[in-house]
Amino acid sequence: MLTLNKYNGNADEEKGFLDALMDDTPPPFKPVDKDRNDDSLKVKTHVYPTVEQAVDRSLPPCKPVNNILFLKTHKTGSSTVTNILNRYGDTRDLMFAVPSVRATYSFFWPHPFQLRFAQAFGRAPNILCNHARYNKVPMNWLFPKETTRYITLLREPTQHFESIFNFFRLDKRFLGLRNVMSPLQTFLQNATFYLKQAKNITGLLNLIKNPALFELGLDTKYHSNFTVVQNYVRFLQQEFDLVMLMEYFDESLVLLKRRFCWKIEDILYFKLNERMDKHKQNLPEKVKEDIRIWNSGDVLLYDVFNKTLWKMIREEGADFFKDLALFRKELESMKGACLREGKFLTKPYAGRLVQGYAVKANLSTQLNQTCNRMIMNEIPYLDSHRAKLAKLYQTIDSSVNRPDLL
Repeated sequence: MLTLNKYNGNADEEKGFLDALMDDTPPPFKPVDKDRNDDSLKVKTHVYPTVEQAVDRSLPPCKPVNNILFLKTHKTGSSTVTNILNRYGDTRDLMFAVPSVRATYSFFWPHPFQLRFAQAFGRAPNILCNHARYNKVPMNWLFPKETTRYITLLREPTQHFESIFNFFRLDKRFLGLRNVMSPLQTFLQNATFYLKQAKNITGLLNLIKNPALFELGLDTKYHSNFTVVQNYVRFLQQEFDLVMLMEYFDESLVLLKRRFCWKIEDILYFKLNERMDKHKQNLPEKVKEDIRIWNSGDVLLYDVFNKTLWKMIREEGADFFKDLALFRKELESMKGACLREGKFLTKPYAGRLVQGYAVKANLSTQLNQTCNRMIMNEIPYLDSHRAKLAKLYQTIDSSVNRPDLL
């Protein structure tokens, strides 16, 4: 029996999330006044020894990376990474970039990111981990490359496109695909024809061709120019410190842990927002080939960062795989400690049922809190970040000078 664990926010919040994906209207321009030389903007660091440093005291201690821009991509497992970052920052009182309009849960995706899309406050945030479209200059200004690590997540292009096309029901945007037996296959047989039928490419329809390249900032009009695509991939190699791959999710996280001086408990996860098995489509080889041709830019992008990922893993040495085995052991242990057995459904967004979890009863207070945080999606987390910011502002603004205490 399937149990429905519905997101317990109100209907306006659910609608607001979907509207943020579909609406192309950004907020009005508001100037951002921030002093980049302010000492309060410097990186927050705490020194923790790694396992190797605990054994060999001659090794210098590393400092955990606390300033992170995660370019969240659709249907790649990115909600799981966002949860990891939300938990990491929340337990360390780091500041999160939040959308400037309360009713939205993305940074006005699919518009290229602008400073006015983020709520302005008196110091730079530490983490950005909700949907935003890559835009170098404003992102580099808000998250300086010197003090921030840039990461993102990609997925094998054929599986990625199938997931996007079917989960977001993109066939409904084309008149000729609404009543056919196999809309994805039919679309791919004459994709250019169907795309010309679309009067307006808005919202999620922007993902209809090379979705990963689009999210990483390259406009669709350039996707047919191989030289431009090739140069843009080289540019992304310079911009991102770590590009994770969904197919090697555990390996990517262990690499992040080692490069960011984190601990294994910082990267433990439960998969979030995964489709139900019955909604996943097995693709014939011909369809996969058609997808690769239609999304040739994403194929190049994935191939380059697949090679990059494994090059970085080789650089870590044999200890990397010991770390990976230990991580997977800890993952299984956490699942056994937290989760009830069975199949459960959750509804994080309006009209979207995905696989979910149920936390065991009678856990200790601390473990219960940890387990529930691990299954929390970005909507309640964003609301929590906003509430914490409001409380912080109220505390600061209500303070008065006390000369008698000087």
